[in-house]
This record gives sequence, structure tokens and C-alpha cells, in this order.
Amino acid sequence: MYILCYGRSEKALKLGKYLMENLDGRWIESAEFFSSRTPLTASEKNACIVMILPLEACCGILSDNYSPTIASLPVICVSPDGKFAAVLRRAGVMSLVDTEEIYGAIADLLGRDCFTSFGDNSDFAPDLVKTARAYNMTPNDPDLLPMVNSYIRSGGKVNVYTDLPVSFAEPVLDGLIFDVMRYGSHTRDAFIEAYVSEKKKDSDKPAVFVTCTHLPDVEGEGRPLVLIPRRISIGMEIKDKTDPEYAVKYVRSTLINHMIEPGAVSTVAVTQSAHSSQIVRAVADDLNASVTAYSAKQLSEVVLPLQMTFAPEKMHEVCTAAACLASSDGNILIRRAGGNSGLVFSASLQKGNIMMTE
Repeated sequence: MYILCYGRSEKALKLGKYLMENLDGRWIESAEFFSSRTPLTASEKNACIVMILPLEACCGILSDNYSPTIASLPVICVSPDGKFAAVLRRAGVMSLVDTEEIYGAIADLLGRDCFTSFGDNSDFAPDLVKTARAYNMTPNDPDLLPMVNSYIRSGGKVNVYTDLPVSFAEPVLDGLIFDVMRYGSHTRDAFIEAYVSEKKKDSDKPAVFVTCTHLPDVEGEGRPLVLIPRRISIGMEIKDKTDPEYAVKYVRSTLINHMIEPGAVSTVAVTQSAHSSQIVRAVADDLNASVTAYSAKQLSEVVLPLQMTFAPEKMHEVCTAAACLASSDGNILIRRAGGNSGLVFSASLQKGNIMMTE
């Protein structure tokens, strides 16, 4: 293990020297280290920062112009007299640093009289079951959700992977519970790789995926919890008479081909004239989704992004307008899929953030 020590007093220098002699590391010569963007050396990339300062000073440094270069390094606060030690930030999920191992080693060196605990995460742990219920999330394993929730409620920390806009009520407190890895549409492959990695990894630390993305079937010892919120709306146009069973299979397969989890669909939006269609009802029943109908006037007033100027006859896209209305002008994921299938549909992701904590 390797530590980077920083302090200001003679007492801090003496304590830092003692810690470095036993754990290996170097002294941070200037506070500019915390705001500098100078790249870390190879040994420092897997180091732990030890601030030998009063707790309020450590918190101030962490919140003031802190460099992203060292943002993934864990931080431990130690009082200059060696009577207090606490983990202020654990290592990022991709880090090789075992924060608890270093913290345990420091606590052992400071002695049995060192104050190392004044409560735990269980005092403010959120209720993941309540969040899942609020956003109508479907777990990939119904038995796994209460197990992970119990782990969180007992003070455990979990890795959260998401490609959706999620928010936390108290980022500082919630950061002690969740290590969040965010992915965009341009990093979908990395998101899938993270899921595959968690499936193949046998770990006691739970992993939670919050996504509307269709994830692959992977064999492995890992049991990541996948929470699928119903945030997708699809708009449908019935172009020709077609078999409802065929329509069901077509919509489902098209969603999966576009990496959209069918279980994430909340609403099937159509014109009022198509509301009672057997095809619409069959698709909605298969997806366990509701059916919403809009008037021709409502659909005609929708301003669609990127109007199709190359095909004037298709300027009035009923299915895309319906999907946009149902998703509160969300992001269009599929636009006019169908062709000669007898039906055409668009899919849109609902606007707004998912609040993981209250």
C-alpha cells in the first residue's frame, strides 16, 4: 500500500513520517497538489491520500477546487495527535486501492485509543424498494431487490451503473452509500461490458444497474440487480390489416434489436380511432403497458425534431408525434420502424430525472 501524506504542523510531520515508514509513501509538499492537474506517477495512481489535519480542514480542501486528476483516490483524515481517523472518501470502483485495508492499517498503527467510529451509513441509508416502487421499476430477480435493500439499510455500500439521468437528494451523504458510474448513449458498449463483468465476478458487494437497455444473457457467478423503470413510450400507426400475434413479435423484436428492454415500455400511444384496435391491445398486453389515445388535433400540433424534408408525404408522422406526447417530448430512440410490416412505430424515452433518494 502507498500513501500520500499532507499536513501543516510539526506534530503532523512527525505522525506522517511514522505512517510512511510503516506503510510506504511520500509527503505532499504543497497544498497546490490538491488543485493541480499534473498527472500522477505510476505508484501514485493506486495511492491513498492521508490528510493529517482537523476534520473540518480536510472537508474544506475536498470541496474547494479539488483536481479531477486525484478525484478517484481515497482520502483518509487523521488528526495530528493521532487520536482520530476517518475515511472521507473511498476509492472509485475502477481503482485497485483497498480503502478499508489501508484504513485498518492506519488505525492499527495509531493504537487502540484512536477514535475511529461515530455512527455508520445505516443512520441515513435510503430505501431502494421504495424508489423502485415510485418509478415502477421491474427487478430482474424479485428476491434480489429486498436482499440488496437490506444490505444498503444495514450501512453497506453498492456500485450503481446507469445510462439514465439519475439524481440524488444529498450527493455528499448518498456518495457514502452509492458509487455511481454514469454512461451515455455513446458509451453503451462500455455499459454492457460493465454488466458482463459484474455477471462474471463473484463478489459480496452488490451491484445495481438502473437502465432501459436490453442486457445480454451472460453465464456467471455474479448476481447484479437490474432495475428497469418504465420510461419508454411507443407511438403506433396501423397502416394495413395485420395479425396481432405477428405485431406483438415484431414490436418486441424491434425493441430488442435497438437495445431497448421491452419491459421498460410504459405506454402505447395511438390516435383515438386506433384505440380499440386488436393490434394495439395485443401489443400493450404483451408489454404490460397502458394505452393512451390522442386526437388528430393534438398530434398535428406536435413539433417534431429533425423533420424529414426528403419525404414530404411523410411529414405528418403520427407515430412519432404520439410517442413524443406520451413521453413529454422525450428523446426519440426509434423513428418510424416498420416499413412493410403493416404497422409503424416510434419509441421515445421519457424526460426527467430518476430520484434515487429522497
